[in-house]
Amino acid sequence: MDLKCKKMNCKYNDGCACMSKGITVLRSCECGTFEKSKKLDEKQRQDISRDMFEVAPEIHPFRHNREMSIECKADCLFNKDGICKSNGISVMNGKSSGVCITNIEP
Repeated sequence: MDLKCKKMNCKYNDGCACMSKGITVLRSCECGTFEKSKKLDEKQRQDISRDMFEVAPEIHPFRHNREMSIECKADCLFNKDGICKSNGISVMNGKSSGVCITNIEP
């Protein structure tokens, strides 16, 4: 399972790769495992006075984690009895937590 995450202020985010042992995707497709990081990495912060454009984070290569568990409560094609059966998912930045954008309605 490869889990890409663009929620830059999450404590599990390491170069756009989720380092949590498992996550929960809520019915609303939001990441229920999101925990705000206590400190932001310098690469993840934008200095408006220094530049006018968003600083892109370094992205780690594909990380396959066979032990990754994704509990899924969303109405999704990949949801099989409450477990995500996709080869990988992408979580994008949402209002309060990350949002699973791999969701495909059945």
